[in-house]
Amino acid sequence: MVEPTNIAALRFDSTAAWASLTRDQQELVGRAALDLVVARGIAEHAPDPASRAGYEAERLALGALLETVLDANILEDHHWVEPAQHGSDFTEVFRLPEVIGPVCHACGCSQEDACGDGCGWATEMICTACHGKAEDVAA
Repeated sequence: MVEPTNIAALRFDSTAAWASLTRDQQELVGRAALDLVVARGIAEHAPDPASRAGYEAERLALGALLETVLDANILEDHHWVEPAQHGSDFTEVFRLPEVIGPVCHACGCSQEDACGDGCGWATEMICTACHGKAEDVAA
């Protein structure tokens, strides 16, 4: 049995979230997202001094995007946060974006970020490293 998790069974639905925004909000978020992507592209692909400036632009653009979306509450919490089940150790659980693919609900590892000693998928929601730990605890 797996310990309680703060990862929701449902995923964040970016299509529904985007559709819930007004046209003005979509424009603000879209511009901030484009700034972030272009800054990252410059940071990774250009030589200095543009690369150095790109990394700083990326930092600032991410801050602006977070402020636009989360601090200004453009994206309502119900799209990505939900109350935890009664009796859980957590008060809320989080809907992860689809882009990450499968995620272990015990440790948070994913296909692109495996456990330190490596792991695979024991079930749809548990990696082999955590599945083995759960069996050891049960025994």
